[in-house]
Amino acid sequence: MKKIRTQLIFFAFLTITINGFAQEVSFFNADGFFSIGTQSFRTASITLFDIDQDGDLDALVANGRHWAEQNYIYYNDGYGGFKVAQPIGKFLDASYAIKSADFNNDGFMDIAVANDNIANKIYFGSANQNFDKETTFGSKSPSRNLEIADIDNDGDFDLILSNRKAKNKIYLNDGKGNFERIVTFGKQSDQTLQTIIVDINKDGFLDLITAERGAKNNIYLNDGSHNFSKIIEFGNEKDETRSIDIRDFDKDGYLDIITGNLGSKNIIYFGDEKLSFERIFEFREERMTSSIKVADLNQDGYLDIVEGNFEDRNYVLLGNGNLEFTEIGLREDLKDDTYNINIGDLNDDGFPDIIEANSGTWNLYYRTLKK
Repeated sequence: MKKIRTQLIFFAFLTITINGFAQEVSFFNADGFFSIGTQSFRTASITLFDIDQDGDLDALVANGRHWAEQNYIYYNDGYGGFKVAQPIGKFLDASYAIKSADFNNDGFMDIAVANDNIANKIYFGSANQNFDKETTFGSKSPSRNLEIADIDNDGDFDLILSNRKAKNKIYLNDGKGNFERIVTFGKQSDQTLQTIIVDINKDGFLDLITAERGAKNNIYLNDGSHNFSKIIEFGNEKDETRSIDIRDFDKDGYLDIITGNLGSKNIIYFGDEKLSFERIFEFREERMTSSIKVADLNQDGYLDIVEGNFEDRNYVLLGNGNLEFTEIGLREDLKDDTYNINIGDLNDDGFPDIIEANSGTWNLYYRTLKK
């Protein structure tokens, strides 16, 4: 952690007025004390799951990207501390994403890992939480992200891989944790960095929304038989979209898409009955955004946005209603390479906290405090 040497305790704060009452919101990191590990790995993502099923959110850390590094589980102590960790697997991997679900329906959480041009892995959970039973799934591919959803509506969890310069793939679960049936979507030339799974057209079937590098972003509509041949493009092909999130920002009943763009302005694309996504909202500043997440951090009823940026400060945009945001810069003394932002209530105080996956330095988290 590059700035742990300083004695200054850093936090960002803002006073806003809601219904006539002043509310102070702060994002507290304690000058790096709140970190998930103290190694400087090439961390690509951190995801939050209750791995040990004790009621709090644990952190799964995917390290390496193009290089072999160790992945980890960091266990939450119930108060938002991560002082116990366990390696995932006996080999180092070049990993981009780790997610968790009970794939074989035995009552224990399992772990799936998406790797870059090496075999993807599944580690099966058990009563002893050793995760020593493992298998591979799919073919080697330049995978950049991994999602879990029941795409075929058969009651088990399927795996959705986002690949850069390769077709994206859905691995269908047979209910026992085997993923031999494969559905592809997208072109071989696509550079898909993320896929969001959501029923965007409200027909009861899960659709796929992708963030594309060097091309327009795509919406793949599910016809009910997990066929995704109907495609809607949105966005600007000149934008390098690294990340997307989905929410109803204007509260009109239709889901909107926010894109985090590397080297251009981040944009909200507003949904409508026709799924045109032509109406947009551009943010004021151009950013180098690698990850973007949406949540109501201060629980005031308005959506807030967190930007994870490349070699720059990360920012919170607190929503004030009517698409007005108040910008707060996190960690003023640091300009790291944040690959991924995640949000979850780590200390069970009712307010979502912010987690940064940083490449080459410590992975930090900020507690959301409201007084």
